[in-house]
Amino acid sequence: GTSWISQANKTSKLQTELGTYHLQFDEINDVPKDMSTWPSRDELLEHFHKVSEEYGLMPYIKLCTNVTKIDIQGKNSGDGPLGKAYLEATLESYSGVDAPEPTGKGLESFNVSCAFMYPGNLSLPRQYSYHGEDDFGGVIEYAMFDNVNYDEVARGKTVMIAGHGAFGVENIRTCCEFSTKKIYLVCRRKNLACPRVCSWLANQSNPPISGALFMESMVPAYQLIGFDPWEYHSVMANAQRTSAHINQKSRFGIGDVYFLALSMGKCEVVVDDVKRLSPGKVHLESGRDLKVDTILKVFGFTGLYEVDRLLKIKTMHGWWAEGDNRRHIASENPGVYAGNFASTSLSPGAYSWSQTATHMMWHPKDWLRLMQSSQLPQNVADDSISRPAYVLDAKTGLTMQFTIPSICPSLGELQMNNGNVKRQKQLLCHPLRKFLEECASEWDEYGKAWKAEDPSLKDPPPYPYTQKMVEDYLRRSEQ
Repeated sequence: GTSWISQANKTSKLQTELGTYHLQFDEINDVPKDMSTWPSRDELLEHFHKVSEEYGLMPYIKLCTNVTKIDIQGKNSGDGPLGKAYLEATLESYSGVDAPEPTGKGLESFNVSCAFMYPGNLSLPRQYSYHGEDDFGGVIEYAMFDNVNYDEVARGKTVMIAGHGAFGVENIRTCCEFSTKKIYLVCRRKNLACPRVCSWLANQSNPPISGALFMESMVPAYQLIGFDPWEYHSVMANAQRTSAHINQKSRFGIGDVYFLALSMGKCEVVVDDVKRLSPGKVHLESGRDLKVDTILKVFGFTGLYEVDRLLKIKTMHGWWAEGDNRRHIASENPGVYAGNFASTSLSPGAYSWSQTATHMMWHPKDWLRLMQSSQLPQNVADDSISRPAYVLDAKTGLTMQFTIPSICPSLGELQMNNGNVKRQKQLLCHPLRKFLEECASEWDEYGKAWKAEDPSLKDPPPYPYTQKMVEDYLRRSEQ
């Protein structure tokens, strides 16, 4: 996909930890040694380029190239190769979001045995217009695609962020870094945000930590802002809080700045609907009015229907288009649906996707067994929420994690060590003591800077996690 090229802002940073988000993620290669724990957009793009060069991938990669069409022959690998793919060069100005305009340049075609596609689903921003936008008088912008000059629209100003997903949490951090005076995060309902310690805890786990322990590890951060995470709409738990399951349409926004900003009064979460706008004001359905200078919209993303068109998808069978093992499409599932937590990051999933896709081409008898089982969940496009067929929800993704290896034991055996790989990578990159020192240091730096800028803010509280607390979580997760 183009998430870090097009969708991210220059100020965007990785929310999860580097240990489970890098290109050398496998059993053989070492972890990156020259990168920060939470790399910036430009640092990640440099990493992608450096690793691709170092491992000799570039001669096999065609950049600035669009696959315009694939002639699909037969139903699966039993019928032979997939067919002919047609390529065309893109314009230098192509942004990497919508389908590119035809250029008529660099035309070529060749036969392919299969097409594995990893387009991501952070393609297009969900859009919504408020009544009175023309009268507002300030900046109203979608806070992605590097559209926003935060120096102009955030520094010293009052900002409303609309939306409580991962990009909303990210924009709180960005606005704070640009010395925003006050932030209102307006949402219809609060989604769970994830403290950094909780993310680290999941990413180093093997086996996964329980939903109850994951929720309990959130409590110290939530106590600072007066919210009980167990009471959120997305959490289903028993009365004793010994069991928990999270079902949330939005992925976690991961970061500590969210909790620090709310605890100091720099940010306020407002659960309400926007009724209309007037000059310099946001009028809410509750009757409350907010005086703001800037409105940043972060309502999430939708997938790209061009993916469905190119691979001729009407129905997905698990990760495969039309039940064809030659057409494997995978992207992160939107939302959260889990009772145990093994990771908050991409590399473990991407590692598994590549193993699964190649296995089903190299071992077609396993593929036939999988299809004959009729256990693969099916998915079609849902136009009511602008979701193409290839975008599978978190529940569907979770189902396949268990279904596919159980039906194909040889693949399950291949992937048995994946949890150990994840744990080793995480701990090599981020030993507990060093990780906590980084978290606490950044927390203190932000708090002191904000208090110096605005003495009316509450004093910054101490970092809510200690090594003893986290060691206790680790001990209990291993029992």
